Amino acid sequence: MAIKNLILTIAFSLFLITALKAQRRESTGWLFLSTTKKISEKYDFLSDVQVRSADGFEYVNTLLLRGALSYNFSSKHSAALGYAYKADWTYDKDIFSYSPEHRMYEQYLFNSELGKVEINARFRLEQRFVRKKEMVNFSQRARAFLSAQIPLMAHPGFSKGIYAKIQNEVFLNVHNREKVNNSIFDQNRSSIGIGFRFSKSLDMDFGYLYWYQKEVEMDTRTNVFQLMLTSKF
Repeated sequence: MAIKNLILTIAFSLFLITALKAQRRESTGWLFLSTTKKISEKYDFLSDVQVRSADGFEYVNTLLLRGALSYNFSSKHSAALGYAYKADWTYDKDIFSYSPEHRMYEQYLFNSELGKVEINARFRLEQRFVRKKEMVNFSQRARAFLSAQIPLMAHPGFSKGIYAKIQNEVFLNVHNREKVNNSIFDQNRSSIGIGFRFSKSLDMDFGYLYWYQKEVEMDTRTNVFQLMLTSKF
């Protein structure tokens, strides 16, 4: 119970801190599909697809594709090596701009349970290659993620039912921060949502995510409404 309360306190504190610092407000929607495919007892293939809308839900402006090979040290501990492609495009007065980004990344994932609550902690290091016009900027970013999935009305063993979900992720620029926003702190994402578990292999949840991002000229606060499907097979 003490760990559960600590998780809720940290997430809520970060939410308040970022809210006070925000300067520009936006609203957007995200569709997030996450799949874990078991290859063998020790290896899994991880894949993510994320689609984001522009501010005001006017059009789709971001596509993120991610894949990784994961090695399972045990049922709770795993490490992965992966690649991600991110495409951003904008329309401004009929002017189209496109900014692709390629990433390599390494991550460690820890899964555990606190009573009936499922706890997930993830640490990721990204090597980012961001192209702007004719230039490609290289930087590295560290990410720390923590989530709790809390069954509300569920079958024994949480094999099916309704759950609440709370999570937070912090992003830090650890190399060549002057190529990004000239700050060690990059962004923070705090979210809360509610979902339904169809089986141990399929979850669907809808939530609100507060996204605070440090920028060179003006920091951004974004209200994100996210639909997420998570499958394992």
